[in-house]
Amino acid sequence: MFSRHTTPRPRRRGLLPAALAPSALAPSALIPAALTAAALLAGPSLTQAPHSMALGAQEVDARWSSAGPAGHAPMGVMGDHTHHAGEWMASYMFSRMTMSGLRNGRTSLSVDQVWETYPMVPLEMTMDMHMPHLMYAPSDRVTLMVMGMWMDHRMDVRMANDLMAGHGHGHGGHGHGQMGQMDDGHGDHGDHGGDGGHGDHGDHGGFHTHEHGVSGWADTEVSALVTVFDRNRQRIHLNLGVGIPTGSTTATDDRMVPEHSRLGYPMQLGSGSWEARPGVTWLGQTDRLSLGAQGMGVVRVNENSEGWRRGAEGALNGWAMLRGHRWAAPGVRLEGRTRGSVSGSDAVMDPAVSPENDPALQGGQVLNGFLALNLQVPGGRPLAGHRLNLEWGGPLLQSLDGPQMGTDWTLNVGWEYAF
Repeated sequence: MFSRHTTPRPRRRGLLPAALAPSALAPSALIPAALTAAALLAGPSLTQAPHSMALGAQEVDARWSSAGPAGHAPMGVMGDHTHHAGEWMASYMFSRMTMSGLRNGRTSLSVDQVWETYPMVPLEMTMDMHMPHLMYAPSDRVTLMVMGMWMDHRMDVRMANDLMAGHGHGHGGHGHGQMGQMDDGHGDHGDHGGDGGHGDHGDHGGFHTHEHGVSGWADTEVSALVTVFDRNRQRIHLNLGVGIPTGSTTATDDRMVPEHSRLGYPMQLGSGSWEARPGVTWLGQTDRLSLGAQGMGVVRVNENSEGWRRGAEGALNGWAMLRGHRWAAPGVRLEGRTRGSVSGSDAVMDPAVSPENDPALQGGQVLNGFLALNLQVPGGRPLAGHRLNLEWGGPLLQSLDGPQMGTDWTLNVGWEYAF
């Protein structure tokens, strides 16, 4: 089914419209209609001063304003706004992503197809991320930010019985199929019911469904947001971030045979590398909409202690939030993401066991769509200034260097408070 070779195949570039056939309730069915409605509501030009709203004294001179629930981007956008000199902001974000279904490029694959090549195949995954933020502005032009991340991920795999400790020796040989899936795990749960064997893996004594899990701190980000333009109801700031390698790159499942107990590249909590995280953010407002666009990148500077380095990543976001209500602002967001494959390799990981162990098979591109709702308690009321932001969405298009699990949906929930 998948040829065994060690030379990386050329990466697929671009996303074609015929990628998926989503259901009526999928994000791909909801987001285009929401974007059309937002375009119709765009109203006056960005340079026209507001005349029918009173969202704060900051707008008297026709500058962009963060006042009101529409003044912040949807929750999934990091580093979207700056603060006034001396102002602090504390925030917390919870994100859950679910994944299932194997894909190669834009084509769906069955578990049995992938099982013909690999003795361990990912089935489904839930990734929970807890992200505390703290922001402080030493001046009107510069805002500093630090963000930590605690991960709690669970993944079910179909696994040959002889990969478990006590069942003899693991799957030998080298080579690979076609790509890993998207995140991490460390075994801490018992495996689940057994099943029949599979002839293509020879004398493996059958297979079972097994759960990997990993929990712990991932990499940490510190950044400076530097405003370079602020007039005509528009603002531009630079996102100058550094990723600190505080996450583990050696997570294992000790229930597996020792030679295959190291979990694959996407299952490791951290990159093990120092990272440059540059970006730029544009913000603009009309009487009816608060708009934004952001481009961000991640470049790993060094190879980690295990002999590998994650590929470069890029993300482009665009969003629109509806203005005019003191309590609530609905909105939409589009996000394009690309990720390169791993360079180097971890000598402990055997690419013949799972596509997640193959450094050449860790890239892909995704176009996501989201629906958002920002809530803020107005001034003069208990808890004034507290924000609660909600966002839900998923892939409109996916092109993955498979076999790799695709994303089903993502939920982001966040709290923010400036003081």
